[in-house]
Amino acid sequence: MLPMEILIKRLNDNARLPAYGREAGPGIDLYALDDVTIEPGERVLVQTGVALAMPVGYIGLIWSQRGMTTQNAMKVTTDIVDSGYREEVRVELTNTGSEQIHFAAGEPIAQLLVQQAQHAHLIEAEDLGGDTEK
Repeated sequence: MLPMEILIKRLNDNARLPAYGREAGPGIDLYALDDVTIEPGERVLVQTGVALAMPVGYIGLIWSQRGMTTQNAMKVTTDIVDSGYREEVRVELTNTGSEQIHFAAGEPIAQLLVQQAQHAHLIEAEDLGGDTEK
């Protein structure tokens, strides 16, 4: 069986293409296009300079990198890249700490986890069966 393919378009010559940071790791690293400094309490949208074409039936979930939130006070806003999205992938970062945080161009800022996403058959019903647990 061939591995799934994700098409990547470099939108800026300086963009670093997404890549797996570790062979055994599940996440694809996403990198900052430019240097960015985030002040305490500030939320910024960081460009990656790339667009992705997720295959139909799959989604990319944007998450914090392992250790990113424990080593500093950086929060990645979880987001989705679905098969219909072809614009630049951007990552929203929030500095929840009391000191500024700096990322250099080409530095990893988040990771993309690829998962299957099935469409469910939705059925209207009068009774959903069972009671809600309290």
